Amino acid sequence: MELVKGSSTRVDKGPDDMVSSWPHLLIREAALFAGCFAVMLALSVWCPPPLEPEANPQHPPNPAKAPWYFLGLQELVAYDAFWGGLGIPSLVVVALMAIPYIDRHHSGIGRWFAKSRRTACILWTMYVIVVIVLIIIGTFFRGQNWGWIEPWNPQKEIN
Repeated sequence: MELVKGSSTRVDKGPDDMVSSWPHLLIREAALFAGCFAVMLALSVWCPPPLEPEANPQHPPNPAKAPWYFLGLQELVAYDAFWGGLGIPSLVVVALMAIPYIDRHHSGIGRWFAKSRRTACILWTMYVIVVIVLIIIGTFFRGQNWGWIEPWNPQKEIN
């Protein structure tokens, strides 16, 4: 719910286009939350995660991989510690914070792949593709001592 000037919240200029957030929106959001929660609960009960055995500090796994959502960063750190761990992530965060100040166009807001925002869509798509590629490389193409392997030929390590 939001405080606005005037007597009612209007979507457009006519009184027929008026929609209140209570109960219409909030009931739908509550139903969606309950449905998502039920699906997650069912998945957690019937599909347990593939956990490894208890950690043994005498025999750590090789390679010790981060969770999948950090594998892109771990892959960047494998190339250069400063740029992979601090430089590139900091530049990405600053660039994401700068988007509202750089892109001040009001056309195309709320539409997927609007033609007036083609540059922003292309940059975002490139960012997502790079992140996905780094995660795939970290998951399937890294073996002993973080060396490059081919998943279809795991016993042969490429230097």
